[in-house]
Amino acid sequence: MEFFTFIQINNQLLEVSSEFHLTSEELYIYSLLSMSRSLRGQIYATPSTIHDMGHIKLASSQKRAIPNIKDTLISLRNKKVIKFTNTDGEITDAFKANDTLIVELSEFDTEYHTQLDFEVFDEIQDIRHLHVYLAVRKWKNGENGVFICSKSRWAKILTCSPSTAIKAVNEAVDAGVIHKNIGDYNETGKQNTNQYRITPFEDDEITYHSFNKKYVEKKIEEVTNLEHFTVEELKETEQRFNTHKDENGKDVFPVEKDYVAFLDLQKQKREVGLTDFEKRVLRAGEKRINKLKKQKPIFDEETFESFKLVDRYMNQAKLYIEHRDEMIAEHHNY
Repeated sequence: MEFFTFIQINNQLLEVSSEFHLTSEELYIYSLLSMSRSLRGQIYATPSTIHDMGHIKLASSQKRAIPNIKDTLISLRNKKVIKFTNTDGEITDAFKANDTLIVELSEFDTEYHTQLDFEVFDEIQDIRHLHVYLAVRKWKNGENGVFICSKSRWAKILTCSPSTAIKAVNEAVDAGVIHKNIGDYNETGKQNTNQYRITPFEDDEITYHSFNKKYVEKKIEEVTNLEHFTVEELKETEQRFNTHKDENGKDVFPVEKDYVAFLDLQKQKREVGLTDFEKRVLRAGEKRINKLKKQKPIFDEETFESFKLVDRYMNQAKLYIEHRDEMIAEHHNY
């Protein structure tokens, strides 16, 4: 005997362009019906039992919720997502709270579906959060499992206004139902579309905007495990990486020891990992160095060669680290 621990939601129920596209209320009721299906595929339910089995209530009381459940069942039938009759085999809209219905889930012309685990379903506490989760979960098998979605697209998915949709999406993010990677601003000055996933984005995947939310705007403990730099020195390095001009409008550039710190942080990240503070300093360095690499090369009139200052500083920092580590190794040998 096979026991299922998940619900299969056909992808057509989640696609905006589909005639079967469901609202949040319809998805929730459909999920409850699917869970109550017997091994023979039969579903016997009343509006009252559907209300009682659900952990998310559609209204403040059963009396208020029953009309919503009845309307949703009729809507699901009209969309040809389910079929139901009374116990006499009659198709009817005139059923009461405790009238038994015999329900059948419709078959679809495509087998592609989204899996909703019972454990996940039970933990979600809002029907729109459930809808948001399924919209993102549908992309789990795509590239990196990432769902790229704009405000207007979320509004179409959730069948509500853009402001209401984004409020629901952000609430789902705050509740840990899904995870968001905030779009950075591109060269045109427009913000890239946000990315969503059911699993967390790693630090090396998140955008600068998301990184700032996590490590810059949020107060973190400033500690370091670097052998050759103190917290104060790293704070100065971070400030130089983040400063392009001083109060007089004069250009400010990182100095050699900033590049040394950057390379030391990169090495420590590979070997043992970084503290939140160290991650913040490293990300500031990555952002500034990437910008410096886009600058035009300088022509050296003595060597007749072109070079970029950032490359020269990086090479000098690498040589410094090699010499420093050699000196330390020699000292330990004595």
